[in-house]
Amino acid sequence: MQDTLYRDIILEHWQHPKNYGVLKNPDIDVEENNPYCGDIIRLTIKLEKDKIKKVAFTGEGCAISKASASLFTEEIKNKTLTELKKIKSQEILDLIGVPLSPTRAKCALLIHQVLQKGLKLY
Repeated sequence: MQDTLYRDIILEHWQHPKNYGVLKNPDIDVEENNPYCGDIIRLTIKLEKDKIKKVAFTGEGCAISKASASLFTEEIKNKTLTELKKIKSQEILDLIGVPLSPTRAKCALLIHQVLQKGLKLY
Protein backbone atom coordinates (compact mmCIF):
# COMPACT_ATOMS: atom_id res chain seq x y z
CA MET A 1 0.00 0.00 0.00
CA GLN A 2 2.76 2.45 0.97
CA ASP A 3 4.73 1.68 -2.23
CA THR A 4 1.62 2.40 -4.30
CA LEU A 5 1.24 5.81 -2.64
CA TYR A 6 4.86 6.70 -3.32
CA ARG A 7 4.63 5.46 -6.91
CA ASP A 8 1.60 7.71 -7.41
CA ILE A 9 3.57 10.65 -5.98
CA ILE A 10 6.47 9.90 -8.34
CA LEU A 11 4.13 9.76 -11.33
CA GLU A 12 2.45 13.02 -10.30
CA HIS A 13 5.78 14.85 -9.98
CA TRP A 14 7.01 13.37 -13.26
CA GLN A 15 3.88 14.34 -15.21
CA HIS A 16 3.31 17.68 -13.43
CA PRO A 17 6.67 18.74 -11.98
CA LYS A 18 6.78 21.53 -9.44
CA ASN A 19 9.19 24.44 -9.98
CA TYR A 20 9.79 23.49 -13.62
CA GLY A 21 11.40 26.25 -15.65
CA VAL A 22 14.38 28.61 -15.64
CA LEU A 23 14.66 31.64 -13.37
CA LYS A 24 15.81 34.94 -14.86
CA ASN A 25 19.06 36.33 -13.43
CA PRO A 26 19.67 33.49 -10.97
CA ASP A 27 22.43 33.57 -8.38
CA ILE A 28 23.13 29.89 -9.04
CA ASP A 29 22.76 28.38 -12.51
CA VAL A 30 24.24 24.94 -12.99
CA GLU A 31 23.68 21.87 -15.13
CA GLU A 32 24.83 18.29 -14.72
CA ASN A 33 24.23 15.04 -16.51
CA ASN A 34 24.13 11.39 -15.54
CA PRO A 35 26.60 9.63 -17.86
CA TYR A 36 24.99 6.25 -17.15
CA CYS A 37 21.59 7.05 -18.63
CA GLY A 38 21.89 10.48 -20.26
CA ASP A 39 19.60 12.37 -17.86
CA ILE A 40 20.31 16.12 -17.69
CA ILE A 41 19.16 18.54 -14.97
CA ARG A 42 19.64 22.31 -14.91
CA LEU A 43 19.03 24.04 -11.58
CA THR A 44 18.53 27.79 -11.13
CA ILE A 45 18.32 29.44 -7.71
CA LYS A 46 17.67 32.99 -6.55
CA LEU A 47 19.00 33.81 -3.10
CA GLU A 48 18.10 36.46 -0.58
CA LYS A 49 20.52 36.80 2.33
CA ASP A 50 21.96 33.31 1.74
CA LYS A 51 18.49 31.77 1.76
CA ILE A 52 16.65 30.26 -1.21
CA LYS A 53 14.07 32.75 -2.40
CA LYS A 54 13.15 30.90 -5.62
CA VAL A 55 14.24 27.64 -7.18
CA ALA A 56 13.53 26.06 -10.56
CA PHE A 57 14.80 23.21 -12.69
CA THR A 58 14.60 21.93 -16.23
CA GLY A 59 15.85 18.73 -17.70
CA GLU A 60 15.48 15.68 -19.80
CA GLY A 61 15.41 12.20 -18.44
CA CYS A 62 13.52 9.43 -16.79
CA ALA A 63 10.55 9.68 -14.44
CA ILE A 64 12.78 9.14 -11.39
CA SER A 65 15.20 11.99 -12.15
CA LYS A 66 12.42 14.44 -12.98
CA ALA A 67 10.24 13.46 -10.00
CA SER A 68 13.24 13.62 -7.69
CA ALA A 69 14.11 17.12 -8.92
CA SER A 70 10.51 18.24 -8.46
CA LEU A 71 10.25 16.81 -4.93
CA PHE A 72 13.69 18.12 -3.97
CA THR A 73 13.09 21.67 -5.19
CA GLU A 74 9.92 21.75 -3.09
CA GLU A 75 11.91 20.49 -0.10
CA ILE A 76 14.71 23.06 -0.29
CA LYS A 77 12.59 26.21 -0.56
CA ASN A 78 13.53 28.75 2.13
CA LYS A 79 16.58 26.77 3.25
CA THR A 80 19.88 28.52 3.91
CA LEU A 81 23.11 27.75 2.07
CA THR A 82 24.43 26.15 5.26
CA GLU A 83 21.39 23.86 5.43
CA LEU A 84 21.77 22.95 1.75
CA LYS A 85 25.40 21.95 2.23
CA LYS A 86 24.36 19.51 4.97
CA ILE A 87 21.83 17.60 2.86
CA LYS A 88 22.86 13.97 2.43
CA SER A 89 22.08 11.69 -0.49
CA GLN A 90 19.91 9.47 1.70
CA GLU A 91 17.51 12.38 2.30
CA ILE A 92 16.75 12.55 -1.43
CA LEU A 93 16.25 8.79 -1.61
CA ASP A 94 13.89 9.07 1.37
CA LEU A 95 11.82 11.64 -0.55
CA ILE A 96 11.32 9.08 -3.33
CA GLY A 97 10.05 6.63 -0.75
CA VAL A 98 10.50 3.37 -2.65
CA PRO A 99 13.54 1.11 -2.96
CA LEU A 100 15.61 1.85 -6.05
CA SER A 101 18.24 -0.16 -7.86
CA PRO A 102 21.74 1.38 -7.80
CA THR A 103 21.26 2.66 -11.37
CA ARG A 104 17.89 4.24 -10.56
CA ALA A 105 19.35 5.73 -7.37
CA LYS A 106 21.88 7.59 -9.54
CA CYS A 107 18.93 9.05 -11.46
CA ALA A 108 17.27 10.16 -8.22
CA LEU A 109 20.49 11.67 -6.88
CA LEU A 110 21.30 13.72 -9.98
CA ILE A 111 19.51 16.75 -8.50
CA HIS A 112 21.71 16.48 -5.39
CA GLN A 113 24.85 16.41 -7.54
CA VAL A 114 23.64 19.47 -9.44
CA LEU A 115 22.96 21.36 -6.21
CA GLN A 116 26.33 20.46 -4.68
CA LYS A 117 28.12 21.56 -7.87
CA GLY A 118 26.19 24.84 -7.82
CA LEU A 119 27.07 25.48 -4.18
CA LYS A 120 30.77 24.92 -4.90
CA LEU A 121 30.68 27.31 -7.85
CA TYR A 122 28.77 29.96 -5.88
